[in-house]
Amino acid sequence: MDEETKIWRAKQTEQWMQNHTVNVTSTTTYKYYNGQLEIKEVYTSKDPENKAKVNDFTKINKIPISAKDKITILNGESFTLEEGSEKVIVTEKTVVITSQTDPYPWWGYGYQYPQWTWSEDNGQYAREDPINLAWEYTNLNTVKEKILDQGWISVSYPYEYDQYVSDPQYGWILDEGVADDKYGILGRYHTRLWQMSNGDVVANAHHDNDSPHQADQYEEAEDLVAGFFDNDLNNWWVLHDHYELDNYIANPLNDEYATCIYKVGS
Repeated sequence: MDEETKIWRAKQTEQWMQNHTVNVTSTTTYKYYNGQLEIKEVYTSKDPENKAKVNDFTKINKIPISAKDKITILNGESFTLEEGSEKVIVTEKTVVITSQTDPYPWWGYGYQYPQWTWSEDNGQYAREDPINLAWEYTNLNTVKEKILDQGWISVSYPYEYDQYVSDPQYGWILDEGVADDKYGILGRYHTRLWQMSNGDVVANAHHDNDSPHQADQYEEAEDLVAGFFDNDLNNWWVLHDHYELDNYIANPLNDEYATCIYKVGS
């Protein structure tokens, strides 16, 4: 792709994201009950005109955890795991939110793969993590089995947040998750996978911290998962940081270049 086209598509991406960016108040409630820590985050729009027509957007995650210890939440504060104990943290954020009928049209801007994952609440979709891995000439089951062979396990809600990518034919596609630990109480490596309508498989690979169970690594996780295939040269061809997706994040770092993996002989 020539440089002029790259610049054009990056501008299209930036403009779409700006048009769907909303200032919100984020209210996160941590509550311990029935042997689990529930993390509930609610976005409430602060924009007077509410241009994206955002209703309260809610994300809920539940982590089974022993009550015999304390868990660090934010800024070194300790949260005592006692039945009914609760902590509320309020912050201001800017988030990208769209509707079920207005998916981000990455295919119309000339990208081979989707750039972002999205969480969903009542027909609203909030942008989450960058896509950083892609496979061609294979299928999701083959990719997933290769990762599971490394001792990872399948995970789904409530052991991960459901996330989606948009597809020109399938619409919004729900992920299939794999991780090196079911609960991630002490942190874990976690990868979400999607089968696209064009035959490609894409993924977001990341490492979650222990609490509040958010991504704290992208590049390291991308390299880790790619390494499962890089060590099998008879069957896979791995091109590290091969495809530019214009989805740079500074912290934790995502360098916007996805690693592409091909089935040998295809």
